[in-house]
Amino acid sequence: MKFFRILSGALIIICCAFTLLYGRYKIVESGVDTTPENYKGVITIWQIDSFEGGIGSRKQYLLKVARAFEKKYQGVLVMVINQTPEGVINAYKNGQIPDLISYGTGTEIKGCEQILTDRKVSGGMVGDTCYATAWCRGGYVLLTNPNLTANLDIKDKNIEKVLVSQGEFTQPLTSFILEGYRASEIEILDPMSAYIKFTSGKVSHFLATQRDICRLINRGMEFNVIPLENYNDLYQYISITSLNVQKRFYAQQFVNYLVSDSVQESLSLIGMYSPYVNVEYSETQHQLMQKVKSNINVSAFTSTITLKEMQRLSTLAVKGDENALNKIKNMCIMS
Repeated sequence: MKFFRILSGALIIICCAFTLLYGRYKIVESGVDTTPENYKGVITIWQIDSFEGGIGSRKQYLLKVARAFEKKYQGVLVMVINQTPEGVINAYKNGQIPDLISYGTGTEIKGCEQILTDRKVSGGMVGDTCYATAWCRGGYVLLTNPNLTANLDIKDKNIEKVLVSQGEFTQPLTSFILEGYRASEIEILDPMSAYIKFTSGKVSHFLATQRDICRLINRGMEFNVIPLENYNDLYQYISITSLNVQKRFYAQQFVNYLVSDSVQESLSLIGMYSPYVNVEYSETQHQLMQKVKSNINVSAFTSTITLKEMQRLSTLAVKGDENALNKIKNMCIMS
């Protein structure tokens, strides 16, 4: 019996020593160490604008959040760098990898780490695992000119002609058709050209975004708002991509801070909305958009080829092509 007690004690000592001297490094290598030594250095964020925002700069907003974050973690600095979807590809080729990436659909990123958060949107999930979470959102909206639509039934979803503001990767017509709308004629323009044409006063229906609401409010033009509630892909995501374990820890803390109530409630500074909390606006148009809770989206990791195909199919579906509509539905995800 004495022998077994000695043997058991020796095994316990060996296990403890293994954990302290070797096991803890394996924990660090796995990326799940939650108590790293105090890190002193720079966390890098790439900011990509793949769709129009509201007002101001998303980069400047992230810098403002970063300054507050740095006060919480002395010695940790956060650097925010503007990038483009094309620039990300070239940077990868040159071996450049940031610690965090803030982006929208149409940005093909790689090397995402799991994010531990309760604040998730369907587009950032792969199965049950979160690899991207949204820190702000926009939304699609049907704007009408009251001088040209006063005698029309606003509940009628069959529209003669609609002007469409479409970015390189955005899907306004998908939002339009999944809301039940159809149009006999569509005119697709880039966002600024579409906005200018609507302000001419000769367009009755304008398929737009939160950016156009901000522009029209500043212009003082009268317009009516019909938020499109079913589909939305205008999410600004953030993903952790750091190769360094200690940086990953602080990158996770930054994500947690970015989606916290206090930060989310300040999104009115950039004319955007929160997926999680109510952002207070004095303007009725923004209040209506903040209330929207869309349940259809596309993955944040959808390829640019697929996004372009969705745009093509949506131009067919809006005129009643059921086969094109079914293909679009198969590309979408439900929350």
